[in-house]
Formats: sequence, structure tokens, C-alpha cells
Amino acid sequence: MIRSTESVFAQGAVLVPDFVTPAEEERILLRIGQASWMTELRRRVQHYGFRYSYSGASRPAPAASFPRWAEVMADRLRPHFDDTLPVQCIVNEYRPGQGIGMHADHRDFGPVVASLSLAANWPMRFRPRSVRPYARDGLPGDEVVVLPRRSVLVLAGRARSAFMHGIDRADTTGEAATRLSATFRTLAPAAERP
Repeated sequence: MIRSTESVFAQGAVLVPDFVTPAEEERILLRIGQASWMTELRRRVQHYGFRYSYSGASRPAPAASFPRWAEVMADRLRPHFDDTLPVQCIVNEYRPGQGIGMHADHRDFGPVVASLSLAANWPMRFRPRSVRPYARDGLPGDEVVVLPRRSVLVLAGRARSAFMHGIDRADTTGEAATRLSATFRTLAPAAERP
């Protein structure tokens, strides 16, 4: 059992600073800004490879092919995925005061999740899934980590399976800049079957 005070980084999380250069970040942000956004959520998103089912009621459905920048990042991330190429990418835009509730990525996706932070340094919260009561937003005892722009956060092992992560809206209200993230995943074997 994971204690609520145990760090996610002792359980398989890795933060890789400067995963992309400032020039690469600028080019990626330009390409993301030129693409179409989905606006059904409170934040804008783009899905590539496979669509993320927010309800979890259906298996991932095919989405637009990876743009070139995402292909390059997926290939660079391959060592973190046990030499497997990620096949799903979701881009999220977080404006000041926006966030995402505490969650663990759906089981239809593989055992590693890697998220590239772009445009701003923003805080993310981590909490063992076993902590009760569940709360969408922050709780005392959450581990709060500032994710530097241009870094990649890799969640593997128990950091992926036994922890939730999220961005508390209250933590971002005073942020001056918008953050974008590009999160890469593989599909779990069961999700690959029709």
C-alpha cells in the first residue's frame, strides 16, 4: 500500500527537463496553433492517432494521423515506452483558472504515459488512488510538482497504476500564461482488439 506522503517519483515517475529546445518548442506551438481544436470540454483539445473517450464507455476510436511534430516527439519518447512507438497523442490547452480533475489515465492505454509541457511552468498534483475521500480538486497532502516548460513527465509502474494526477483550478488562477501539454500513450493489448 502506498502512504499518502510517499512521492510519486519513488513509484516510477520521471521528470525529464529540457526534452525539447526553445526553438523546437516554438515550432511545435506554431503547428499546434494552426491545427483545429475540439471545444466540447471546458478546455480545448486535439486528438491524434486515437480519440480519448472521457467517459471510458467505449474503446479508443481512430482519430487524425499524427502531425509531423508529434511523430518526431513519439520517436524521441520511444525509449520511455520500452522501445515501443506511442500511437495516441492528445493536446490540451490550459488557460489560467482551468485544470483537469484528479484521474488515472484509462486502462485502454498502455503502462506508460508521457506528457510534454509547453509554453509555461504549471503545477500538477499527485495523490495515491487509495486515498479517501476522492476529491476532484486538491486535498491537503497532495504532492504538488511544478512541471517546467519543455519538460516531459513520464508515468510508469505504480506512478501510472496507483496514483492519480490532475491540475487544480485553484492552483492556476494566478498563472500569467497558458500551458499546453502533448500527452503520448500506447494502447493496452485489449484495446487493440476490435
